[in-house]
Amino acid sequence: MQIKEKLEVFRDFTLDVAKENSSQLTAQYEAVCRQELEEFRKNKQTEMEHRLQMEERSLRRQMNSKVSREMQRQKHILDECKRQWKEKLMQEIRLLLKEYQNTAAYQRFLIAKIGMAKKVAGQEPVIIYINVSDKEKKAELEKQTGVGLTVSKIDFGGGIRAVIESRNILIDESFLTRLEQEETYL
Repeated sequence: MQIKEKLEVFRDFTLDVAKENSSQLTAQYEAVCRQELEEFRKNKQTEMEHRLQMEERSLRRQMNSKVSREMQRQKHILDECKRQWKEKLMQEIRLLLKEYQNTAAYQRFLIAKIGMAKKVAGQEPVIIYINVSDKEKKAELEKQTGVGLTVSKIDFGGGIRAVIESRNILIDESFLTRLEQEETYL
């Protein structure tokens, strides 16, 4: 074998070894790159999931805040509607009470309440008050019940109030008190 042939064999062998080493190094590099790429993808996927969760939490907070504000607004509207309804209802009731006070049924009601107060008092002295608006009915009521009545200086909307001082008892059958009680339940 000649030097040229030897050089040719040496060159081929060296090239083969270099190709083999190069293939191994390239395969190792590609494996490392694939691993790094996979880690990068996982990190990015985790980062995106985390970012998505944060954005979702933020959107939920915003949504809850908007829902809460809307609920408060709706509650305010409802409360205002209830207040207006209650006002209208109480006005209507007061109007109906005024009409009722001009009927014979109201006269019978007063007689019954005066009788009840008289019965509660028994033998004790009792002061029975009628409303200012009922002063023209005083004589007729006294005649029918046999009880002396006092016209109140305070307007209590109708009905009667009675005081049994010896027992510290106030009998309040006034429309004003009843309306206030009903208004608290509405």
